[in-house]
Amino acid sequence: MKTVLYAFIDLIGQTGGEAAEEEEEIIVVALEVFNLVVAMVAFYFAVRILPSISRDVRKRSWLFLSLAAISFGIAEIIGVLQELGSVGVEGLYELTEAVFVVMFAVGFYYLYTSEHKETIKLKRQSTTDDLTSLYTHGFFQTYLVNKVSNLKTDGTNLTVVFLDIDDFKQYNDQFGHQEGDYVLQKVAQTITQEARGEDIASRYGGEEFTLILGCDYETACRVAERLRSSVEERCSTFADPDIKRSVTVSVGLATFERDADAGDKLVKIADARMYEAKRRGKNQVYTGDVNLDEADARNAGHGTTHLGIVAG
Repeated sequence: MKTVLYAFIDLIGQTGGEAAEEEEEIIVVALEVFNLVVAMVAFYFAVRILPSISRDVRKRSWLFLSLAAISFGIAEIIGVLQELGSVGVEGLYELTEAVFVVMFAVGFYYLYTSEHKETIKLKRQSTTDDLTSLYTHGFFQTYLVNKVSNLKTDGTNLTVVFLDIDDFKQYNDQFGHQEGDYVLQKVAQTITQEARGEDIASRYGGEEFTLILGCDYETACRVAERLRSSVEERCSTFADPDIKRSVTVSVGLATFERDADAGDKLVKIADARMYEAKRRGKNQVYTGDVNLDEADARNAGHGTTHLGIVAG
């Protein structure tokens, strides 16, 4: 780069006479001064950054960028010394400049990839529940709306499943919130293990969980029963001594077109059936008739609906 610039300056001197030669000398001196200033700035950058760099992979980019700054500074100093005749090693400037280019490219690559990974991590954190690692309520709602809108054109199946841990409040009151959190994690782990690859599992709120299944009603009933049975088996004191009291879930579900053709209606029906399963003795899957007026009244009594809409 510098070689090209000096060649251009020489061309000006050759074509412009004595006045141009004087201007050429001034430009060369100014350029060398500028190069020295740039070299000092590069060294300052490296000296300030290098001590703060640890083994953290995210800081690897700064290590290479600092080395790039050092090699750039060395290249500029060598270039100045060569112009003054103090250094005569052939190709030394070009070598250090090549090192600068390589270090800068590697540093920029690490900077880009680390920022990209950080963006993905932040995006996942915004859609994932911290305690259970399932999707959040907000992600569930957004996904359901988009999925239902596509169902009307692509003709695929969809079923919403609601699960609620039975007597969870009593469990928390008796054993404490830390033990309650462990139960939530254990149930979420069971759901994750039993869910199929295309299923969307989320923590809807508190001790409630939801799944969006891409299957018909009969298949969804089998999946729901398998989930209920797995929770009963794996979240028992016999299977896990860390659980203070055996845990079960009540389950309700609703299938697109069979029960409703709108996402909010599917959620309401599945939620109502889950409550009916509790009313009928808990630890079961209910898929029968429900009174949605009673469900609305119950949600109104709580001040909000399970759809996250303030009751009017």
